[in-house]
Amino acid sequence: MIKKFNLDDGTYIRFKKIGKGLPILLLHTFRNRLEYSDKLGGLLKDRFTVYSIDLPGFGDSPINTDTNYNLEFFTKSIVNLIKKLRIKNLTIAGESIGAALAASVSVEIPKIVKKIFMFNTYDYDSYFGEGIQRGNFFAKFILFHVSLPVVGNLFSSLENKFILKNIMNGGFLDKTKLPDIYLDLLCTSLKKKGYVYHFRNVLSQFNKDNGIKDLYKKVSVPVKLLYGSNDWAKESDKLKTQKLLKLNKFETIEESAHFSFLENTNEVAKIIKL
Repeated sequence: MIKKFNLDDGTYIRFKKIGKGLPILLLHTFRNRLEYSDKLGGLLKDRFTVYSIDLPGFGDSPINTDTNYNLEFFTKSIVNLIKKLRIKNLTIAGESIGAALAASVSVEIPKIVKKIFMFNTYDYDSYFGEGIQRGNFFAKFILFHVSLPVVGNLFSSLENKFILKNIMNGGFLDKTKLPDIYLDLLCTSLKKKGYVYHFRNVLSQFNKDNGIKDLYKKVSVPVKLLYGSNDWAKESDKLKTQKLLKLNKFETIEESAHFSFLENTNEVAKIIKL
């Protein structure tokens, strides 16, 4: 059953709990929603109590156009949810911005979080949506225009299934791994009140200068850092994050790009269960 958790800005986020065992929280990527983790959660529920959420403003969770959707707000919202549900001995597995948030949450509550998995962490943008723009030419064209001061809002408001699909395809090695039924679900958010504001605000906040690199240095819980073999991150990006997290190595998920939770679900589940 999907429930709601009220946030400090007067909105809420949806969350779901399934399975039994030690708790694990799954955090989705940019442009996605709670259901992004459904298949992965189904593979983990025999070993874990699986929590999945809408990150603030994503999915069917409402948007407040007075809220600044930055690293601090996302982190605080997730921490408050964890404390409200009285979760202990928590593992967090996040992908993309969800991976960066796994790190920031662990810094805030290191006595509650026991381990984090960071898949395809999104922490390297030097300009608006740089990572997404690396996916394909279509994404680069659209994101460049979305970033512009005046026409950016117009471009964002024109987004439809065709545009969304072609942008997201840039994050898949195997394009058939983006189910049409899930794409239809994502499209329900496109006309949501405040969508354009949220889309542009989040992308402008998640960049290499948003403070996440400083937080990486403070992570004290065990970390596993993983990237798809065709993720948007460059080798230099991966090595910088590895160094900041004080890790000896990062691991590679073969035959996978940015959206590993969908593209290589079985392998991701296997890694988490080890």
